[in-house]
Amino acid sequence: MYSTTIRDQRRPVGKLAVGLILLAVGAAMFLDAIDIWEIGPFWSYWPLILIVIGGANAVDAIRRRQGDGSWYLLGIGVWMLFGSFNIFGLSYGEALPIAIVVVGLGNVLHAIIDVPAPKQENEHERQQ
Repeated sequence: MYSTTIRDQRRPVGKLAVGLILLAVGAAMFLDAIDIWEIGPFWSYWPLILIVIGGANAVDAIRRRQGDGSWYLLGIGVWMLFGSFNIFGLSYGEALPIAIVVVGLGNVLHAIIDVPAPKQENEHERQQ
């Protein structure tokens, strides 16, 4: 009985991703501060942090079947990555439609799979 309740609990992937990213960034900054490792070249990949956090939170939202806006963070990260590295030759302005598509896909997905929250009675409805 006890083991099934523990097994059924799901780990929050979004919180885990944020924690691991903070650990990695903090450790990298510390190693850079004490001149063990030069982190400079890796800072250009910062949009990947937004993508990982947004993606992990999106996974949590899909598992809960409740939207949380994580697709916006994911879309911004994808947009910034495409613009920073000129992926497919796109600048920031030209890559913006990709972010809009990512956010739109997330909204459509949640419109299909989300479970509506139960309606709560207010005090006025209970008295009648």
